[in-house]
Amino acid sequence: MENLILKNGFVVDPINNVLGIHDLGIYKGKIDSIKENIDPSSSSEVINLNGKIVMPGHIDTHAHLSSIGGDTWGEDRSFGHKMIAESGTTTVLDLAGNPLLMIEGMKKRGAGLNVACITGLQPGTTIPSEEPKINEIRDVVYKEKKNGAIGLKIVGGYHPFSSEITSDIIFQANNQQAWIALHVGTKDAGSNILGLRDVPEITDKGRLHVAHINSYARGLINTVEEESNEALNLINKMRNQWVTEAYLAEINGTNGLCNEDGDLVFNVAINCMTTRGYEPNENGIRNALLDGYGSALVMKKGRMILVYGEDAVEIWESNLTNQALCFPVNSPVSAFMLTTSKYPEGEFIIDAISTDGGALPRNVAIEKTMSLVNFGALSLDEAVMKLSYNPSRMLGLENRGHFTEGAEADITIVDQNIGKAVMSFVKGKMIMKDGKSLMNGGNWLILSEGKELAEKSGLPYEILDLSKSKLYL
Repeated sequence: MENLILKNGFVVDPINNVLGIHDLGIYKGKIDSIKENIDPSSSSEVINLNGKIVMPGHIDTHAHLSSIGGDTWGEDRSFGHKMIAESGTTTVLDLAGNPLLMIEGMKKRGAGLNVACITGLQPGTTIPSEEPKINEIRDVVYKEKKNGAIGLKIVGGYHPFSSEITSDIIFQANNQQAWIALHVGTKDAGSNILGLRDVPEITDKGRLHVAHINSYARGLINTVEEESNEALNLINKMRNQWVTEAYLAEINGTNGLCNEDGDLVFNVAINCMTTRGYEPNENGIRNALLDGYGSALVMKKGRMILVYGEDAVEIWESNLTNQALCFPVNSPVSAFMLTTSKYPEGEFIIDAISTDGGALPRNVAIEKTMSLVNFGALSLDEAVMKLSYNPSRMLGLENRGHFTEGAEADITIVDQNIGKAVMSFVKGKMIMKDGKSLMNGGNWLILSEGKELAEKSGLPYEILDLSKSKLYL
């Protein structure tokens, strides 16, 4: 007896060699069977999908659902739960957040997602200083695991450390088998291809998640094609030590904070200005916003949206320049190259397609990937590998990313006619339909060290074993 039958869907499950019209049976939140026909009378609920694509739920290995705390963003990122759920995603890695803020956001504005959080490192807030001692780094790793994070992110484009400290942080996280991600950038090199060149030496013999590879191939130093090829070659060199993802949205996310002299504070924002010939200061930001090149991020009706022109300038100035901004700096050339490039044996060089979205309104991973399928750059099987299976292997989520009997019934339904997700399920429960979030709360993904806090939170939780993740295999 099934609890739910998804009938007449075009099921895409490359791990089990399923590609075609099938019925999918779900029992107690798990995949029960895939058959050409399941008797509808055997279930209390039947949904006829009329040929829509049925794929394992999208696992986003880079999104934003909480803020570090005390940082320079200002907005409540918990709005991102529903924003990303409405795009069809089912599992999220909150990359550079705060687990304590994330769980409060999940309680207030959750959308039924599976969410793991890694703590962003900001000197004076989540780590003692820009030059922490080895024992201080070790203690931060352990503390954040106890707080429910699965690891740490070094936010080099905003809060860079020296190359030596960056390497020490990676080593200490590896030593405790915590997740460790890097937004490229140090005191010695920026958040660009030059910074990426330094990362193999910084990694040494360690393991590392190098975040949003596309961000280092924006044509700041060489052409976009040259930088994309160099990034791919560096990943090849570090193939057994790095896990990677890239996002497909044209816009990025940064902050327009300026110092007392009117100069931009953050390297990422400086890059956004110089790449289009604007001054990296208050005048440059003002002109970029007035020209429509940049936009300001604000909350409206429970969602974060972009505003342009004089409205954007007014918002930026009213927040004394400490305002989240977006610029269209990501090249479609790098997006195509980085997403589709493979090793000679056929495995993708970059593991996964992410959004770098959540509270940032660029949750287009599924939509843009379907465009690549329609273009002929990816097959449906390959799309599912990039969106679902590979991310599941990255995180060690062995019971997700495929439809094997007994796997979690996390499912994304895509209408290929419009190229968007129209329905999604987590553990067999519908969390989104026709672009509208239907659920609250969520399922907190933690390490064993966070169990005590998770039990006190009252939220459902799952314990991850990162020894099974690609990062540590």
